Amino acid sequence: MNKAYGVQVTVIPAGAGEATVAPVIVVARDEQDAALVAAEAAGSGAQAETLRELSPEEIAEHGLDLHAPGSLKALPLLRL
Repeated sequence: MNKAYGVQVTVIPAGAGEATVAPVIVVARDEQDAALVAAEAAGSGAQAETLRELSPEEIAEHGLDLHAPGSLKALPLLRL
């Protein structure tokens, strides 16, 4: 069965620019699959790390469909 995971994606630009870090939620079979889906979606130069599995409450809050493996939802970035 699929689960939902919180993943941190880091995109490193080809030039000398600063890396961008973004939080995403991925529906996948396991933690490794979630990281692979997120990194592939972000494109070349991207790295992804699965942080944790989401709770049932968080899955409902974000309206995720666990029957749609590979689906990804970007979370907003806070600019403080």
